[in-house]
Amino acid sequence: MFALLYIQGGKAQYWKNEAINLIAARQELFKDFKDFIAQMEAQFGDLSPKVTTIGKLKTLQQGSSSVDEYILQFKAKASQTNLGDTTLVEYLKGRLNPTLSKSIY
Repeated sequence: MFALLYIQGGKAQYWKNEAINLIAARQELFKDFKDFIAQMEAQFGDLSPKVTTIGKLKTLQQGSSSVDEYILQFKAKASQTNLGDTTLVEYLKGRLNPTLSKSIY
């Protein structure tokens, strides 16, 4: 209940008000804080985390980062998807620093 006090405004305000009404009516809404967090994530979290990660992977670019740093970032995101190696290689090489990419290919 205490955590609800920190929710202010926006879409969450309606959810908070409904939760407080249920609690005031002595209905058990949350078993514990872990359950509260799970319900918050279900209500407001990312509904398609893989799709979101694929979108981030598509826009990730090496830029001025080192190749090692770029590959670390790429691997971290790629591990959260179920994309095949062929697709991942295309994403990886398509966003390398253009000068490096020209020297490789």
